[in-house]
Amino acid sequence: MSTRDPLEPPRTPQSTGFRRLFVLLAACVLLLVAAVVTRDRFRPVPPAPPEDPLVGVDDPITRSLRMTDVDSTAIKQRWVEEIPNLDVSMLDPTQLETFVRFANAEQCTCGCGFTLAACRAYDATCDASGPRVEALRDSVAKGLVKLRKGLRERPSATR
Repeated sequence: MSTRDPLEPPRTPQSTGFRRLFVLLAACVLLLVAAVVTRDRFRPVPPAPPEDPLVGVDDPITRSLRMTDVDSTAIKQRWVEEIPNLDVSMLDPTQLETFVRFANAEQCTCGCGFTLAACRAYDATCDASGPRVEALRDSVAKGLVKLRKGLRERPSATR
């Protein structure tokens, strides 16, 4: 015979199924809460940023290396009025204006990103800009290059 408490309501398949469902839902909620709470514990720690190997070093080469970190279009496209180590004495004022505007509009082909004039001012030993600037000067002197619409204008501050 069964030892059931007479005051206990009889077990029906519905009440047993409801209890199982309740226990299953409670277990799922507990697992979800545990996953949310512990998710940050198992995330990989991001690596620390690399230290600058040049910190505390102050020799001329290191200072130069620090200056090369700046890669600004404004610097590379700056207006250069006089190109160093280039004789332009044979050009009249109109030709000189044409030459300077072209040299400040054309890009150097060495890959530096500078205009021809800025490349010559920054690196007077560039193998690409030197011959191009000389050829431009000679072409302007012979009248082969004329000012055209749309060519870069001289900035008003340098006039």
